[in-house]
Amino acid sequence: MRLGVYGLCAALAAGSGLAATDQFLRSQSLRSEAADAAKTGDYAKAEAALTEALRLRPSHPGILLALASAEAHVGDGEDAMTHLQQYATMGLVARIADRPEFLPLALKPRFIGAKVQIERNAEPKGAPVKAFALGDGAALFEGLAVDGARAYASSVRERRIVRIEGGVASSFVAPGANGLFSAFGLAIDKPRGLLWVASTAGALTPDLAPGERGAAGVFAFDLETGAPKANALLGADVKAVLGDIAVAADGTVYASDSANAAIWRLKPGATALERVFDDPRFVSPQGLAVTPDQRFLIVADYAMGLFAIDLAAGTMITLSAPSAVTLLGVDGIGFADDGTLIATQNGIAPERVVAITLDEDVTAVRRMRVIAANAPLHDGITLAAAAGPFVYYIANAPWARFDEAGHDTGSGPFGEAIVAKVAIGP
Repeated sequence: MRLGVYGLCAALAAGSGLAATDQFLRSQSLRSEAADAAKTGDYAKAEAALTEALRLRPSHPGILLALASAEAHVGDGEDAMTHLQQYATMGLVARIADRPEFLPLALKPRFIGAKVQIERNAEPKGAPVKAFALGDGAALFEGLAVDGARAYASSVRERRIVRIEGGVASSFVAPGANGLFSAFGLAIDKPRGLLWVASTAGALTPDLAPGERGAAGVFAFDLETGAPKANALLGADVKAVLGDIAVAADGTVYASDSANAAIWRLKPGATALERVFDDPRFVSPQGLAVTPDQRFLIVADYAMGLFAIDLAAGTMITLSAPSAVTLLGVDGIGFADDGTLIATQNGIAPERVVAITLDEDVTAVRRMRVIAANAPLHDGITLAAAAGPFVYYIANAPWARFDEAGHDTGSGPFGEAIVAKVAIGP
């Protein structure tokens, strides 16, 4: 689920009890200090604050770029170019050529190299194509699941699920069926014939009953008929935001809660969700995926990167990554048939679909490869599903049109909601 309406900033501003880490909050404070110092021309102070912020959050793109700017302003050109090079190797884009502070560096080979790489980062990657249409984009489709020749997509603003068969989308779960709120992440439990949905009653949820705003839950529907099968709800007093969901082989359901920075679990046969992974390192957990061997739950935290939870031991580690890899802004994740971790990354520029190789011990990211970026179809990518040699993902969810209160700030038609398809590749 994309941050914004239901995002991290909103949770902090609302005082929702978000269990943000000291590391995160301190880095945010330092970035604010640096921005204030830069406004007054005190770039030395800005440089000092951003250097500390980068120590707390290594490889953070926004900090890297801001630090390079401050360094250039005070004449630390070599350090500025080092940080610009690191930013460039992450595959990110930014306008640096026409920024005045970088003009003294314009003819230096290292600056030219970084600039050229950043320009290349803006070129299309992969060859995604339109797989099928979902209907009016005003529905705000978010989640996606694929079951053989069928696919399922969730609607935030219509509280429903559509099924795509033969390239044609049709209503599968009616709006509000079995009490369904805004529908976000989807997960298929094939052995039990169920489609699970993470659902939240939020700012964009229509037709809520009095007192429902802030409620959330997980819902199960028959994979063939769409008939309601089960639900487990959290009351409005919990103020949960359940954005994604994963199902283990034994039928255990996990749901991420970005508002409370926690993971909830529903065991087979249980009727109530239990809050099981409540780690202070979480800030905004989003995507979830169980490893193929069922040993680990991988959690994508929008603000902090990737974590691996040992399901037997109940312990969690932060996945390390090379300095040229940023794991921030990862929304949805899932495993391909070959064990590659597929992720949508919409909290950086450019938004992209990536393939992540983990080490054998599931302790680190070995490498990341971009499989789709800068495509004409991309205008707000959300969640993805791997199926065979392809990744399917919603390409143009109009989250940017809505403010924190859920108001539509855009104009004109929404356009057609599109699911894109791209080869995972070797």
